[in-house]
This record gives sequence, C-alpha cells and structure tokens, in this order.
Amino acid sequence: MQGAAEVFGAAGVKLAGSVECAWEPEHGYDGVSDLPRNGHRPRALLCLNDRLALGAYQTLQENGLRIPGDVSVVSFDDSELASWLRPKLTSVALPHYDLGRTAVTLLLDGDLDRQVVHVPMPLRSRESIARVS
Repeated sequence: MQGAAEVFGAAGVKLAGSVECAWEPEHGYDGVSDLPRNGHRPRALLCLNDRLALGAYQTLQENGLRIPGDVSVVSFDDSELASWLRPKLTSVALPHYDLGRTAVTLLLDGDLDRQVVHVPMPLRSRESIARVS
C-alpha cells in the first residue's frame, strides 16, 4: 500500500483509506461491505488481488452500485478470474515466469548485493474502470 500511496501521491491523488485483510474473496466482501452503509461510497477500489476484487464486486452489486458506472475497480494478478467477472476486471498482470527467471539469473550470476530490479507488470485494461472525462 505504501508503494501505491507514493505513486498516487506523485500524480496528485490522495488515497481515502485502506482496509488490511487476508487476500480471499470473503475478506474483500467484508472489507467493502461497511463502506456503503456508513455513507462512504468509494469512487474507485484498488484490490491487491483478483480474489479480493471478486468479494468487492459482490458487495458493490448487492448495494446497487454499478461497476464501473458508480465505482471503478482495478486489481493485481490478471488471473483467469479477471476475465470471468462481469464486467471483466482490469488487472495488473504479475509476470510470475519473468519474476522467477530474474531471481534465478541474479542468483546464478552471483550478484547477491541488495538492489532494486524492475520487472514490467503490464496492465490488462478491461471493463471495470470508468473513463475520466
């Protein structure tokens, strides 16, 4: 969440809050369920995996909120679940193969010094985010 807050902050956007929870659908459901009842309707949700997004989708839809008309949702993983959800979930792909290959290459090269290595994570744009006008 710190990384997300930094990137959004650099773009002039402040996060309204966050919910710390386990990364399963029921926790996404519970984490979002209190928001509409407390009068806090988010404009967008950033879910840390597609399973959390599934739970968030259920809560939003049960409260009569449309995705993306009322609330945009974006996630991480780009699992098969992202294309099964309706509307299809916009998700940042985690390139597991590339992450593993990079780690093994660093180990085999004997490069054990601490360093930051960037591995591209492509955004899979789908139907869960509203266009900003």
